Amino acid sequence: MTTIKSYIANSVRMGQILEFEIAFPDEKRLTVEQYLAGSSREMILNAAAFFLGFKNHKSKFDDNREFLGMFFRKENNEVANQIYDRIRKFEKKGVRIGIINTYSSLKLFEYFFSKPEEPETQTQAELEVNLFKAYLTLNSEFTKKQSVAFPSAQESDEELKIPMMMFCMQYPVSDKSNYDINQIWATQMIKSIYLFQFLESHEKIQPLLAAFLAYFNCQTWQEYLKSLLPLTTPAIKSEREAHTDIVVEPGEKFEQGCAFIEKFMVQEQDELDPNDFLTIRAKPFYKVKDGVYRIIFNLFVVEKVFKGVYFQLKHVLEKEMSDEERKQIKIKNLKSFFGDEFSERILCYKVMESIYPDKCIRFSGKELADMKINAAPDYYVRKGKNIVLIESKDFLIAADKKMSFDFNVYEEEFGRVLDYEELPGGKIKPKAIVQLINSIRRILKNEFYADTDYYYKDVFIYPVLLTHDHQYDTPGFNELIDFWFQDALLELAEEGLFIHHIKPISVINIDSLIYNQVGLSTEIPLHEMLNLYHDNKKVDRQKKKNFKSQDEYDQYIEEYKQMRMSKLIPFPMFIDKYFHKQGLWKLPPLLELVAPALFKE
Repeated sequence: MTTIKSYIANSVRMGQILEFEIAFPDEKRLTVEQYLAGSSREMILNAAAFFLGFKNHKSKFDDNREFLGMFFRKENNEVANQIYDRIRKFEKKGVRIGIINTYSSLKLFEYFFSKPEEPETQTQAELEVNLFKAYLTLNSEFTKKQSVAFPSAQESDEELKIPMMMFCMQYPVSDKSNYDINQIWATQMIKSIYLFQFLESHEKIQPLLAAFLAYFNCQTWQEYLKSLLPLTTPAIKSEREAHTDIVVEPGEKFEQGCAFIEKFMVQEQDELDPNDFLTIRAKPFYKVKDGVYRIIFNLFVVEKVFKGVYFQLKHVLEKEMSDEERKQIKIKNLKSFFGDEFSERILCYKVMESIYPDKCIRFSGKELADMKINAAPDYYVRKGKNIVLIESKDFLIAADKKMSFDFNVYEEEFGRVLDYEELPGGKIKPKAIVQLINSIRRILKNEFYADTDYYYKDVFIYPVLLTHDHQYDTPGFNELIDFWFQDALLELAEEGLFIHHIKPISVINIDSLIYNQVGLSTEIPLHEMLNLYHDNKKVDRQKKKNFKSQDEYDQYIEEYKQMRMSKLIPFPMFIDKYFHKQGLWKLPPLLELVAPALFKE
């Protein structure tokens, strides 16, 4: 067990990206525009797509010597060697330096895609050096934006300072760098089938589904997915770390194939949204020539399978349908409808049933509402003396706020969405955390009438915030949510309630339950997994120490920070590593629904 704990704890590390000032300390930094004036637009776009084709884990180009050797030609060897020496000198201070990062690669693509072609005045050797300098300029601009994180995190409570420093520094980019592309593809596929089955069967939304299919010139949603999937498979199968091209084969379906993919293609006239790469997320291909389309970023292509469907439906509703057609759709807010009717009532229920299949008492939120239990949890499970309470929240933070790196912005946004909202007239609208507290109060007072066959001091309660997007799988986020939860829990203690068996709140991405469904249903139930998770996260009390020098004290503080950071592992990362290490992972049987649903004819 010790080896597993240490293996998992060491998964959260801090590194630093190479800034212009480290690589070129004697030069004044110019702008990206100045470095890349007179360069080939095609070559720069190719380079950006090439960088975005690197693996986000265990890339051979994580080795700086390997990357520099690949990037620079022979005549620029001296420049490459100088840069490498400066990196090594800096790394001797104990900080790992990386060159390529997703943010800068996407920014490079965005910047050059929207520029017209201009005459080439730089030689290939000059452009190579200037492209590298331009890239490091983007790195420096990124770290400047990121620098807001540290001072803003210091404004948080003492016990949150290290978690919030980590969270604020990583949250804007975590979803674009910390992911498993195969897991994303598998869970996107499963959720997509459930979503289209839901859209097809729900009368309110059928006109929108029909308009969506007409927009893509597809007769059925099965045809739509069968056209989309071949565009995603190269993104997950490619072993080569480079850009990936999709080639539409000549023939009678050539025009139809091109028309389909061009619905996902960024156009030169498109105005690129500066926040969180929203335009490239929506359109993750660009055209190289007739019939040849290049993937900009693999992750964004794979996310078209499920996550992109909501945004495509929104686009069709707002831009492609007439006012008359819109009137047929009796939905006030598409996002709320998705969150309540699909994410909670379909996806959450099916997934919870799959991981607690038998030998337990379980109720969905709908079943509890039918029993006239007001403000009930979204899902309730009791297995023996263990109660799991689920609040499912399918939400997104505005892109400009997400990209702020600012604790004060995050505290306000997440507090309003997940803790409680202050309404006019001093009223309070409870959100997930307060809703969980209210459910716990009922259970401890034996007022949860759906299930009262237990003694309140015997049960252990596991509160869960179930999320629906991997951007919240960022180190530090669970600590912020649990800080608010523990604060609210004190109110129950003040009421004289027995709170000693209430576990810390766990933030769980529903994808991690889908992907690890087999192990959770047959080997180790979710509540036991949560015990292991929180044991792994515990911070031992520090013994008082006498320091002989300032250096010794500084070293102790640095080691303490590293230890604290290693404890900030999000639950999805913890369960993935634990299951693979223990040999518990098996392909989710939910994937078995894919083939019958797509090929039912």
